[in-house]
Amino acid sequence: MSFTSDVKEELCALPIKPLSVKAEFAGFLKFKGTLEIGKRSHFELIVKNTCVARRVKKILNLMHQGDVDIFYHQEKRLNVGRLFLLRIAVDDIKEFLNDIGLNTLGEVNEQSVSDPTLFAAFMRGVFLSSGSVTNPVQHHHLEIYHRKVETLNWILKRLQSFFGIIGHIVDVRYGYRFYIKNGDTIEEFLNLIGAMRAANLVHSVMMMNRIRSNVTRSVNFIEANSKRSGTASLKQIDAIMEIDRRIGLENLPPELYKAAKLRLENPAISLRELGSMLSPPVSKSVVHRRLGKILQKVQSKEDQK
Repeated sequence: MSFTSDVKEELCALPIKPLSVKAEFAGFLKFKGTLEIGKRSHFELIVKNTCVARRVKKILNLMHQGDVDIFYHQEKRLNVGRLFLLRIAVDDIKEFLNDIGLNTLGEVNEQSVSDPTLFAAFMRGVFLSSGSVTNPVQHHHLEIYHRKVETLNWILKRLQSFFGIIGHIVDVRYGYRFYIKNGDTIEEFLNLIGAMRAANLVHSVMMMNRIRSNVTRSVNFIEANSKRSGTASLKQIDAIMEIDRRIGLENLPPELYKAAKLRLENPAISLRELGSMLSPPVSKSVVHRRLGKILQKVQSKEDQK
């Protein structure tokens, strides 16, 4: 089962709240509904998931819209698997649409989703009907498809103004896609529509990735620092041994002699540790300056050659 299917299973298991039931159904109908006018007018709603079809049926029962037929068939040509067609008979189209917050042109009544809770329910219906999200272990991508860019622009503005959720819209074949690629934003969106378990999984994956990234960064820093320190230590030891061959370490000034002797005896330790071993203890910069003088003595001798 795909991650999208897992998220939709979680959403379908949520309790259906009477106050937001119409807003959620409006999301379904806005994105996957069509109107058929004949002897008896009816709406048709096509969904892919069994659990989504069941949820829509429950929603319609709560709305006291009992005259609903459900059909399904296997669509092999498009490679989309089983599709569920819900046929909803209505006596008065305008009254039915107005009741759920849509007009006869399919436009959303702003007042019907003015409350953030109702808009969240509307977006739950939208995602269940037309949304998908990739497994966060692979990469971060959530999208919603619609044939009209105006509808997605309306959603984009609402999400940003209500919840600070920022997405993008791209033109694709036969329609448009609203998409989010930021993990934190996908987590917020999933929390918004009620998919708490999926949101927690996205959060956990992001935290693990950040920990791995921090560990890798730290290891790389330590390795690079060790290489730099090792190179510096090797240069210091070579210089000390060269001075010892030329004039003898005992002929160095006392503070240089002590620092040189400690470095020969402790080639792997840091300058700060060397400083703490001197009597009296000195800072890292002081040790660096003293060993630097030894390096300068060697360099000046080589320049004279």
